[in-house]
Amino acid sequence: MIQNNLQNIPDWLLEQLPYHHSWIDVGGKSMHVMEKGSGKPIVFVHGNPMWGYLYKKVLDGLDSNQFRFIVPDLIGFGFSDKAKLNEHSLESHSQWMANFFSTIEEEKIGMVVHDWGGMIGIAGAMKAGKKIDGLIVMNTAITAPKDGFKPTWFHSLSQIPIVSDFLFRVLNFPLSTLHRFANVPGSFSKDIMKAYKYPLRKLKDNCGPLALARMVPNNMNHPSVPIEKEIEEFLQKYDGPAQIVWGMNDPVMWKLRRRTSRLLPQAKVIKTKAGHFVQEETPEKVIESIKEIFKLRSDTKKL
Repeated sequence: MIQNNLQNIPDWLLEQLPYHHSWIDVGGKSMHVMEKGSGKPIVFVHGNPMWGYLYKKVLDGLDSNQFRFIVPDLIGFGFSDKAKLNEHSLESHSQWMANFFSTIEEEKIGMVVHDWGGMIGIAGAMKAGKKIDGLIVMNTAITAPKDGFKPTWFHSLSQIPIVSDFLFRVLNFPLSTLHRFANVPGSFSKDIMKAYKYPLRKLKDNCGPLALARMVPNNMNHPSVPIEKEIEEFLQKYDGPAQIVWGMNDPVMWKLRRRTSRLLPQAKVIKTKAGHFVQEETPEKVIESIKEIFKLRSDTKKL
């Protein structure tokens, strides 16, 4: 553990996040981690352009003396250290995440992942030598691209010089338009939007969303492809408990559900009316899945 940076989190946010906050040195960068409960570790990994706040509704609906719910902020996001645009890569994020996992004493861990949190989280667990003992995936890409693939409109947009810098950095896309990626009305209230925007409110700090969008392969020569192939091969051998909780109205990743099901044939698929952000739009479905996969006893409370 390194210094306590609680003074960097405003009181109005701390009041919403009554968890244990710590900062971990993950190799020259400080990673913010929130924890709730005690017992076996379950790690929740967010994706782009969010931070650990994405799991607030889920954590509020869970209470257990069996499990320790651990929520790291990816480097460049939330209250973790920021990184320069050229510091972001799947290799770098995988190593930062592996360094984080190495601070968890237990060999076996549960994982709940979303968006880039799928690839980054699983790659980190692999590198740290952890055994995944229960996996829940939500609207994420955990398979490598195949020859002839076409990137989504969102990721193609991120590769356009100047235009993408203006949209992502100056106009704060996609953070400023999260509701466009949702399907359940009212999921992103004014207060929730304030919480998501706060850590990336300064131009000098907000290159993370653009960097992670560019980390998505746009051709087979992209540097993320070899690592993604390793992750897919690792998951092909995973035969532990798993569930897929999917927002069926996701405007970006709607095509990936079937591919994810083929990769994890043992996983029951929970189809929800959500768009991309299942945790914000239909948190009750995520909570039910966690209770079922990890066999939480009745001391888990409802949302």
